[in-house]
Amino acid sequence: MEQASLFDRLGGREGLHELMEKIVTNHFANPTVCTRYENAKASRAELVEGAFEFFCTGLSGVPTYTGLSLVDAHRGMNVSDQEFVAVIDDILKAMTAQGVGELEQAEALKILWGMKPEIVGI
Repeated sequence: MEQASLFDRLGGREGLHELMEKIVTNHFANPTVCTRYENAKASRAELVEGAFEFFCTGLSGVPTYTGLSLVDAHRGMNVSDQEFVAVIDDILKAMTAQGVGELEQAEALKILWGMKPEIVGI
């Protein structure tokens, strides 16, 4: 039996939107990265929507994301390893709060760690 996609197991568009809201809330509360989010050019709602569409496109394959590439979005920010880990921790915290299973969390972690070279130190 074929397993549902990670997109579907995270609740599709509705589940991902709820997850992105929790993640952004966690980022604003995290002392390691909150300043980055408080000083972002985008509003809190825009940060949620951008992340939501980015992950919807990546996980569903439906091309809805029109924002910057990871490299372009993070260029000049000089994101540190510590900040990257803090963001990952915020994501895991949100996933746990939403009841996302360990398998789904592990799959998401693999994807997220794969993005590190396009985010850290750029």
